[in-house]
Formats: sequence, structure tokens, C-alpha cells
Amino acid sequence: MNYFWFQLWREWKLSIAEILAIFPDSEILFSGSSVLILWNILKEDISTNFSKIGWTIKVFELELQPDLEAVYEKILEYSKGSEWKFKYSLNLFWSKNLKLENILKNTKKIFKSKNISARYFNKDDWKNLSSGQIIWNNVLKKWFDFNLVDLWWIFYFWKTIQVQDIDSYSKRDFSKNRDMQVGMLPPKLCQIMINIWRKNIFKNIENLNIYDPFVGLATVLIEALNMGILWVFWSDLNEKMVDESRKNISDFISKNLLKNISFKIEKLNAKFINESEILQKEKIDLIVTEWYLWEIMTKKNISLDRINKQKESLLSIYSKFFENLAKVDFSWKIVICFPFWELNGKFIYFNEILEILNKFCVIENIFKNSEINLSSKSGSLLYKREKQLVWREIFKLKIKKI
Repeated sequence: MNYFWFQLWREWKLSIAEILAIFPDSEILFSGSSVLILWNILKEDISTNFSKIGWTIKVFELELQPDLEAVYEKILEYSKGSEWKFKYSLNLFWSKNLKLENILKNTKKIFKSKNISARYFNKDDWKNLSSGQIIWNNVLKKWFDFNLVDLWWIFYFWKTIQVQDIDSYSKRDFSKNRDMQVGMLPPKLCQIMINIWRKNIFKNIENLNIYDPFVGLATVLIEALNMGILWVFWSDLNEKMVDESRKNISDFISKNLLKNISFKIEKLNAKFINESEILQKEKIDLIVTEWYLWEIMTKKNISLDRINKQKESLLSIYSKFFENLAKVDFSWKIVICFPFWELNGKFIYFNEILEILNKFCVIENIFKNSEINLSSKSGSLLYKREKQLVWREIFKLKIKKI
């Protein structure tokens, strides 16, 4: 049985949580901060679902090779039948014995000895290619991206199966009407929040009904539509956000020629979620959302007093939101972000929200039923970005019956 190497994104715990949720029957050979190696999954399932995975850079199979000469022979095999100059990239992982520069030069010598015209995409710094470089050079569309794993002279080698199309995220992100005063979930994070909801989500994803009661610019729902979900619902108290989100959703449906989409919008204060016509009339499977992170903070104006005021404002909203959500007996899952802050090199967590969550919700461990558990003590996972002071803590919840 083949093993599959998943190269993880910066927030690797989120990467692993998402991958294990998407491939619940897989088994872990190795997990670390940069890579997850799985077996007991099908290559077809990876290819089918990869574009819907938010936090994996690339995937390739691991095939054992007896020695380095066998690796060179494998590369030569792929060059056969090439009518033009053969182009390729090569990436080296984990090796303490080899240098990528030397391996690349050796491949060039071997091609020359065989009178094969060849060129590698790796630049003069002799580094592995990034996902952007693979995409921008059309490596997978026209040529091959090879990967060599060296475990103390035990070699695994294979070509890349899938690589993340970072341009597609940028296109979706910047095609929306934007408001720089409104905190906006990154598209990749939206995908993760949808994916970690439950097992085998892709088997009937078109029938999933998703609702965002703090819709903002509709980033969550655009990612949901892009993943194949056909039923999206949303609301917001801010009239401008209702209008902007309607336009963003309509534009996305039109540009991507999507069909059979069902959606409904309403202007609603989420504190009174029990009055929502959407929840009263529609079968909602999942709420994925993040409330506006409040005031923009910089190093010049952030303070403990401002943070506490934001907490107080958010608590007044969320206490009513969860209380009234419990009143309508919402029985499905909620995946939601709450803020936490960095002040003078220390993290200020929104611990006050835990009292509300424990009163009205069951906090589900995001790694529930997994071989590993990388979540916090409360079952959450953190999302941080460099040079930002307001970050996100992600919870997976289920409303208690009261």
C-alpha cells in the first residue's frame, strides 16, 4: 500500500485537523509541524477533493527506491517520449546527507550523457520549489515536479499529485466588494472551518445547508459555493453588509456559471437569532461564522483597557446569540471564531467566552476520534498571522438542549 505525503501550511495543527476530517479512514504513519504522512486512502479521493482543502501545500506518493541510482532511472523514465526539451523540478526533504544542488547537477549530467535536452526549474539558490513557483511555471500541467525523501540513505521518490492553487484564492478574495474596516476571514480558513465540521463531508456536500448569521462580505459562503455546496443562507444587522454580501454572492454565481443554487438573505440582529425566518423555515445543517472583530488595533493604540472593552461588547452579543439559539433547539454543529490579542509580547485570550459556551454548548474537540490530539485544553485551535495583533481561536460547538 502506498503512503501519501501531505506538505502542511504554516498553521500546521489546522492542516492536520482538516486532512484527518476529510480522510477519516486514513491511518497516520508520521505527523509533524511540516508534514503528515498517511496511508489507507485512495489517490482518486485526493485528486477529487484537493481543491476543497484549504491548508495543504501539496501532496505526493511515497514509493521506496533501493538507492539513488534508481531515483535517477525513475526521472529518466519520465523523460521518454518527450518531443521537446524535458523540464522538471526536484525537491529534497529531510536529508542530512545530500545536497539538492548536487542531485540536480547529476540529473543534468545523466540527461546529457543520454543526449536528452533537459532543464530543471529550481533556481540558483537550490531550494525546493514553492507552490507558487510550481503553479506559475505550469509544472504539473506540462511537466513534472519530483520529490525525494532521504531517511538516512533510505529513499522515497515520486512525482507531485496535487499542489495548492494560491492564485485561485487571491482571485476570489479580491473580486469581492471589500471594506477594510471590517475584519474578513481568510478564504483558506473558511474552507478549514467547513471541512472540520464532520466526517465524509464530500460524499453529499451538495445537499449541505450552511448559514452565516454574521455574514460580513460573505467570504464563508463564497468558499462554501466554491466547494460545491448548493444551499447557502445568511443574515447581518448591518444593511450595508447585507447589500454587499448579496452582490458578492450574486457576482460569484454569475462569474462561475453556477446552477441550482438556493439562497436566502435577511437583515437580522444575531442577538435575536431565535427570530430568524431562515432557522424557522429552512433545515440548516451547519453554522460557520465569525463576528466582526471590532476596532482595528495597532501597536500604537492597543491597550488592555481597549481589549477589555471589546470583550465586554462581544460578550453582550454572544451571550444572547447562544441563549436564543438554544431556544430554537438548533441541533447541528457550529464552527466559529473568537478573537484573542497580543499585547507586549503576551497573548490575551477571550477566556470569558468559555463561561457562555459551557452554559449553552458542548465544546467538541476538533480532533475527536483521531489518533492524535493537538487542540488546546478547551478543544480549540488557534490561527495567527504575522504582524497582526488580533488573532482567532476556532471552536467546534453543539448547542445543548435546554
